[in-house]
Amino acid sequence: MSKKTKPALIFIHGFRGSPLGLEALTKHFSDYQIFTPDIPPFGHSKPLTSYTPQTYADFIANFIKQHRLAQPILIGHSMGSTIAAATADKYPELLNSKIIFLSPISNKPPRLFASLEPLVTALPNRLVGFISTLYLFIPHNRQLFRQTLQTTYQCSKHYTNKADVRRATNFASHYSIADFHFSKQALFITGAKDRLISQKATVQLAKKLQATTKFIPQTGHLINYEDPHKIAELIKPFLEA
Repeated sequence: MSKKTKPALIFIHGFRGSPLGLEALTKHFSDYQIFTPDIPPFGHSKPLTSYTPQTYADFIANFIKQHRLAQPILIGHSMGSTIAAATADKYPELLNSKIIFLSPISNKPPRLFASLEPLVTALPNRLVGFISTLYLFIPHNRQLFRQTLQTTYQCSKHYTNKADVRRATNFASHYSIADFHFSKQALFITGAKDRLISQKATVQLAKKLQATTKFIPQTGHLINYEDPHKIAELIKPFLEA
């Protein structure tokens, strides 16, 4: 099957992310059409009128229509998994029958995450990046941690404005995949040591959706940095089945 006949893949990055943070993963899919949009309010995207499941789903739907994509497969990481689920709920006809969730937000993040919402824009960007990376990354490789830290700094460097970041933080802390209803063949891939979302929550949601679940050993929430090669190994058979 050629690149033209395979479904396009849309990778949706997470909170404070950018396409740069997915490059180590997307390079494994050179035989597919790859799209990695800047997700508002981050990167060089335009601001949304509001930051809700509907406006995020509208954003992805409009992206699909503008690029004239025929039922692409959504691959969402972290907050991107929530956006992918919202899009599958509200625009199922635009999407492929398959959907992939990386480090899925299977239920609402811990209350501590929501309580830190005001600090996201109050603290210096590099400090927020250091604290969040330290928490989400499983430090089994110091060099990889330093590389990840530098990339996360670059990913979060550009955004529309602080008010939009606060609104996106509110979305990220109050919605999860479980809030949406869709009928897709789903694949969940997450780190076995993810500190943000428990394995139990992911297993329960995957069971409810009759989905496949894969856990990557010795990794946390930032599996896109920690083991992109393994993620690609798990995704490819699912795409080709």
